[in-house]
Amino acid sequence: MTNVSNILDNLNSETGLEVNKLEKSLKITKKKDRDNLGIALTALEKIGILKTIDNDKIVVNKETDLLKGRVRCSSKGYCFVVREDEGDDIYIREADLNNAWHGDYVIVKVTKEALRRRAPEGSIQCVLKRYNDILLTKIDIDKSDGLLKAYPLDDRINAIIEIKSPHKEFIESSKEEAIYEIKIEKYPIAQYNAIGSIIRELSLNAGSEGDVEILLSKNKISKTLNFPKVSPKKITSKNRENFTLQPSLLFTSWDNNKAPCLPALFAQPHDGGTRVWLHSPTISERLNIGGKLDEILKEQGEVICLGNNWLDYLPQTLKSASEFNVNQESDALTLVIDINSTGIVTDWRFTLSRIKPHQLVTTKHIQKLINRKPTSKSIPIALKPIKDHLEAIYTIIHTSKLINSIDNGSIELDINIPNLSQISELQKNYPSRDFNGWIKSYDISDPQSILDVFIRLSNNILAKHLTEYELPYIYKQHDDIDQSSINELSKSALALDKKITLNSDGSITTVDLLKSFESSSEKMILHKLVKHVIPGINLKLYSTNNNYVEEVRDNSISIERIEAPWCCPSTNYWNISNQYIISLLLTEGKNKLTSRSKEIIDLGRKDSWNQIDWLLFSPKVEDLIKKHFNLKLIQKLNEIRKKSKQFRNNIISMAQGREAQKIIGKEVNAIITGVQSYGFFAEIIDLTAEGLVHVSTLGDDWYEYRSRQNLLVGRKNKKTYQLAQKINVRVLKVDILKNQIDLELVNKDEVETNDSFDNPTMDTDC
Repeated sequence: MTNVSNILDNLNSETGLEVNKLEKSLKITKKKDRDNLGIALTALEKIGILKTIDNDKIVVNKETDLLKGRVRCSSKGYCFVVREDEGDDIYIREADLNNAWHGDYVIVKVTKEALRRRAPEGSIQCVLKRYNDILLTKIDIDKSDGLLKAYPLDDRINAIIEIKSPHKEFIESSKEEAIYEIKIEKYPIAQYNAIGSIIRELSLNAGSEGDVEILLSKNKISKTLNFPKVSPKKITSKNRENFTLQPSLLFTSWDNNKAPCLPALFAQPHDGGTRVWLHSPTISERLNIGGKLDEILKEQGEVICLGNNWLDYLPQTLKSASEFNVNQESDALTLVIDINSTGIVTDWRFTLSRIKPHQLVTTKHIQKLINRKPTSKSIPIALKPIKDHLEAIYTIIHTSKLINSIDNGSIELDINIPNLSQISELQKNYPSRDFNGWIKSYDISDPQSILDVFIRLSNNILAKHLTEYELPYIYKQHDDIDQSSINELSKSALALDKKITLNSDGSITTVDLLKSFESSSEKMILHKLVKHVIPGINLKLYSTNNNYVEEVRDNSISIERIEAPWCCPSTNYWNISNQYIISLLLTEGKNKLTSRSKEIIDLGRKDSWNQIDWLLFSPKVEDLIKKHFNLKLIQKLNEIRKKSKQFRNNIISMAQGREAQKIIGKEVNAIITGVQSYGFFAEIIDLTAEGLVHVSTLGDDWYEYRSRQNLLVGRKNKKTYQLAQKINVRVLKVDILKNQIDLELVNKDEVETNDSFDNPTMDTDC
């Protein structure tokens, strides 16, 4: 079965395509499928998306003013189309949705232009690709017709699905808390509802494994991948440097044996500073880019942490061939970095290599090491396995501190994941991964936090290297926080009696605002507020056809802040893509002017681009690179990132909700983390889980919301509820599926305050 998006992708040529050739391109052979294609083509031509030109050839009609984008709906019924070209979001009224659901990829026509602060309005013309083919639902028997009807748990999808093969006895015998995973067989059209079939019943009381199954279904993540029976490519041994005698180290905090393979490290003093070797497992060299296995990895996109287990991303054959193990020789892609005594990179070199890691360095080792007295001559039993590597480890730790002390533009926050057994793997630092636009603050006791510093530096070095060679790569774009959000944060800080020093123009940067929080006793609360307003990170494409090139040359974007991930290819596809480019440069790049030239240029070395004045690649390799790196790939990978981020947030929230269920009815300590007109949010201190105390439960008075000070004030008794206030609450109700915890205030005799909060002062540095 195909979709409209596939049809349009095969009609990109301006010369057009005959129907029979389109059928062949789409691999349509059955008469029923050919008939359905004919109906679709007729419909697309009537609404102006396609047109017929000479000799009955079909082409995409570029004359119509139609836009592509994703449908984004809210639980309150508001719907927008987020445009593919990153223009203004288009508001869609319910009558103009035309049976499109949240997440669908659509074509929209603008019916009303934007006016002042109002968004443009539009009407959905066609659904290009459906997003929701499997849904979690509640199922009931419709009393009016006796048929089974499914109702999506996702309240952003306002739809009724008729069950194709009724199983009334099955439904009637199931438990009340059961939910159902259904597959959509037919999507809604005109006045007809969607039709679906039951895949399986899921229980809300099946333990942590049952919760994982629910969340995988909710986030549309497949647990099983059908990898093709393809053996990894044999990679070249030519020109690989031999580092097998070097005592490189594996730094790891994850405990599960399915966790992704991370780079190996080694460091030693060099020329008054440090020389660091970062060895990355080479995966891109073992793949046929564009082949079946590559397509599956691209579709899956990223490894998924299930809390205390991992969902396989690589097939076992590829994982076994590429991962690093102690005392086992492995092929690698190595970056050698020279860093001076102030933490500045002075030189680097990429090279193909072969290594043999000598030791695993764990959290237990690092914690014992940092607690050991520098003057101590005895070695604790826990450090005996790494006693021969202590000098290298001390050098690595010292250098990581030095690099981390230099501001690289990343936002670091002290946000701790709750210490719960079902999400043990999530508590460790995830190297190079920014889930929410911020990273966890440097933690010297976490081996992966130490490793993360070198990985981010190496990502930045690759961006610089490929930028100079004008080769394409995928980079992470750190969006700036909107100034209005910073102003709101400043107001919250002032409400906590924290003085803020502004710039001469009355503004303040995010970095300066965060620095002002460091000495605050309410740092944790303020960091939580920052976390909610950081816009996040998107993957972007650097290429010679992209405006980013000009922006870099004009220094409007600082290359010092750009990361091109490549060190951890076992974690996601964008690492594989970037590793593919640097590997191509080292293996296929033309490193001398002619075959007879004696001078050979090391293409992996810093500044080597200054010696190149010829074409690097053959036309065949150039075409392969252009075919692989495109905006469609970036859009796909960004969708995957959002999905994995949502899953991660969901599994943490569900784990917290399960713990909150155990204390329903009990009194617990909490701290207010947010105030709104309808109540305030409070974090249960032992769980770091937030719940809502609704204003309707504060029955002793009528409370007014004062947005300027972020607090609620009683009209008569003048009691206040404000940020960072410690309170006692009782857990009333926990909705696991919606991640909602309802709280009730227990001790209502809170401290009264005078009117001094009405006039906070703000110092201005002129």
